[in-house]
Amino acid sequence: MSLSSRDPARRQEGFTLVELLVVIAIIATLIGMLLPAVQSAREAARRTQCMNNMRQVGLGFQMCNDARRYFPAAMFSAKAATLVPKPPGNPLGKEHSWRVLVMPFLEEKQVADQYEWDKHWYDQTSNSSPAQPPSQATGIRPDCNLAVALTQLSVYTCPSSNVPRSDITRIEASSDAGDSSRPAITGVRRPLGFTDYEAMTGVKSGVLPAPDPYITEEGSCGFLAKDKVTQLRQVADGVSKTMLLVESAGRPLVYRIGKMRSLPTGPAIYDQGCGWADSLGPFKLDTIDASRVTQATMKGAAPGTGVPMNATNEGECYSFHVGGMVAVFGDASTRMITDTIDLRTFCALVTRAGGENAELP
Repeated sequence: MSLSSRDPARRQEGFTLVELLVVIAIIATLIGMLLPAVQSAREAARRTQCMNNMRQVGLGFQMCNDARRYFPAAMFSAKAATLVPKPPGNPLGKEHSWRVLVMPFLEEKQVADQYEWDKHWYDQTSNSSPAQPPSQATGIRPDCNLAVALTQLSVYTCPSSNVPRSDITRIEASSDAGDSSRPAITGVRRPLGFTDYEAMTGVKSGVLPAPDPYITEEGSCGFLAKDKVTQLRQVADGVSKTMLLVESAGRPLVYRIGKMRSLPTGPAIYDQGCGWADSLGPFKLDTIDASRVTQATMKGAAPGTGVPMNATNEGECYSFHVGGMVAVFGDASTRMITDTIDLRTFCALVTRAGGENAELP
């Protein structure tokens, strides 16, 4: 039999180019349909983990209250040294974060035991005797408070905020000398341990239109307060109706409306809430006009018109979850707060004794 008589049979054994293109198109369509579902499932898992983290921290606050009969301060500032009498939990008036204060009641006691309470969180002197020399890995003494602050603690981070923070090893000096005497952090070869969760110490006046309900300090105060511990009797609105912690994710990188802010010198770095040990970071709600947020500028909103979250993480609520943020309440319950929440309702959830009796929809 000649070769030419066998060629037609051989050609019929394979796919034609048209058939191959059809199969590729079908596969591409199926992948296009599957990817959003996979991404949605992954985000749901990350959101669940975030809620679990915040619940664990909320339970830590509960155990702190059970043991000490108070919730720790949102932060101890530089002014704590001048307070008379000294507030409970900080007899020497040093700068500490709420995260350090609650850490002994989490599963992080081993890390907390390395921390010296009679020194500022950013102190670089040895906590042991004889003093240890600086470590090659970190550039600082391995037994100082700042070395403890380099520890990465997953319980304080949201898995959805997968942002490039691992190269940030320099933090500028505090821009708010009244709240912190922290010098610039330089010469450290590893970044600070990150945090995505923060305390809101209240609502600023002018967020809502007149008559402004947040003129008085007590009526505008959040669950936790600066330089003061909180006792249950002060949460008059109820622990299940008052947010304990919220998300302010991505710091110290600056994010505005979903985009990281860049400067000619590199990424913009926020100098508050730089890590979980940083005493700076707690904030009051000061709503932003989302329509006027750009990489270069940001404007406050007219009373009653701003957004309470996801405009910026510069001292405001910010999350990488789709459609809202996670918050933990005073009873350790965690809930997803949608970014379409009514501003007045959100303010009511922030304050502990505003008398608003807010309910989530």
